[in-house]
Amino acid sequence: MKAVVVSFAASLIAIGLGGTVGAAADDVSVTIATGRVGGLYHPVGGAICKLVNENRDEHGIDCTVEISGGSIPNIRDLREGDVDLALAQSDELHNAYYGNGPFREDGAFKDLRLAFGLYIEHFTVVALGGRDMDTFEDLKGKRVYAGGEDSSRRHALDVLMDAHGWTGDEVTDVSTFKASNLAEALCDEEFDAFVYTIGHPNPTVREAAILCDINLLDVSPDITEKLARQNPFYVSSVIKGGTYRGNPQDTPTLGVPSMLATSAEVDEDVIYQVTKAYFESLDLLQALSPLFLSFTKDQMDETDLDVPFHEGALKYFAEAGLD
Repeated sequence: MKAVVVSFAASLIAIGLGGTVGAAADDVSVTIATGRVGGLYHPVGGAICKLVNENRDEHGIDCTVEISGGSIPNIRDLREGDVDLALAQSDELHNAYYGNGPFREDGAFKDLRLAFGLYIEHFTVVALGGRDMDTFEDLKGKRVYAGGEDSSRRHALDVLMDAHGWTGDEVTDVSTFKASNLAEALCDEEFDAFVYTIGHPNPTVREAAILCDINLLDVSPDITEKLARQNPFYVSSVIKGGTYRGNPQDTPTLGVPSMLATSAEVDEDVIYQVTKAYFESLDLLQALSPLFLSFTKDQMDETDLDVPFHEGALKYFAEAGLD
């Protein structure tokens, strides 16, 4: 089980992208807020830092990762200056820039800047098999784990329920579980389904598929197309069939780009070097995991979010002919 959870991180280590080395005394230190151990944000952030640190002798930048709670807390840490870069979903970046949604009380974060796109994250409903659940609508009357109040997964569930015309009372909200992890809790029947907005393949979903029978639930294309028309940060997406045991069919759902974000206060050369390190090794990352194939290189420097790119990223895009 443990090998399943760390498989992606282990692959990064195997090709020399899984960690960082000690910094010299005069290096400029930068930190990337990522996510929880066992998810994708943490090893992806580790890969970015490793790529940056490979050329530390040339640019003097030392990159480290910080374990965190994901998109919303990452953006808040970025705003407070506690980190220099952050992995986050584009919908939450848009909300933060304009002071909407979970950031309404924080106010608009107008110093927020984008570095580049990473991959598409998919709204994912993982349900216990054998429960007659095939679509999002089948969640009615079921017990659903959506994380804490300050989580992007709960915000995404609220968006989908609202799009279906639900009030929120249609499902039983499960906010805690007793098992050691999410996959075990589902398979121990502590709830009927859990929701995530994640890239695939994902270690938690893979673990659940190994421990018990699961079913990924479809989200109606009518719903996803409506949301994509109304919001610049949503796309209709598909979780490819065969990604997980027992799910040979494609699963249509709602997608949202995952981005590396920063602040206007971060030095231009730092963001330039981070962007350069990532793009110049993108072929290696794409060979490592299909996760990085959901964007073409040209799409990584484009966005309809109305959140500006950092000057350091724009400098690299111009040099590479991507602008």
